Amino acid sequence: MSTADEKSRHIRRMFDRIGHRYDLLNRLLSGYGDVRWRRAAVRTLDASAEDLLLDVGIGTGDLALEALKGRRKPRLIVGVDAATGMMRIGRKKSAHPERRAIRFVGGSAEALPLRSGVFDGAMVAFGVRNFTDRAAGLRCIRRVLKPGGRLVVLELSVPRYPVIRQLYRLYAAHAIPWIGGVVSGDADAYRYLQVSVEAFPERDRFRTLMEDAGFVDTGWRDLTLGVATVYWGEKRS
Repeated sequence: MSTADEKSRHIRRMFDRIGHRYDLLNRLLSGYGDVRWRRAAVRTLDASAEDLLLDVGIGTGDLALEALKGRRKPRLIVGVDAATGMMRIGRKKSAHPERRAIRFVGGSAEALPLRSGVFDGAMVAFGVRNFTDRAAGLRCIRRVLKPGGRLVVLELSVPRYPVIRQLYRLYAAHAIPWIGGVVSGDADAYRYLQVSVEAFPERDRFRTLMEDAGFVDTGWRDLTLGVATVYWGEKRS
């Protein structure tokens, strides 16, 4: 088994272990900031009614459910994830008749089991950090978008301002693993959170990765003092 396969399997199992407390801890650790950030990502995607959307790393479905709250509801959201336990929770959350416009599909970002050029928009929340090959994942997302389709990526990030950055790192190194361990029983998963955020490319570097994957009109915007960042780009028409 390759190193990439081992990493993918480890991450998949880790998320399945914490899935039963994932939503609760997102709210608790971010002070409900994750809800505001997803809302900002959906606004940035600016989908229209009758759009077909892709949610990569759909997990428990929170981003897809947020996208269904607006007046211009997409006709269908296809969510792809390798963590079957997380998707099981997402299916239960989306069982209500008004939420049945979500379909869950097993798969990875690097090898999306989907036809090319069919989606009007794509979104990823807190998932690109976990791609085994970011460049391949971004190229694959671009492949399945229609010309002119937009990709929006929401990620946790290290704040740029020195004082805020230092406070954030203290919180991430000590409070997050402790709280995560108490609530989920898996402190290591929440230590991985800090490691993966620190290892994520700097904002302009990730924007360049999007452009290298073929996206145009790219940009980014910090949220909540830079604790999270929303990125966007489009497939050339």
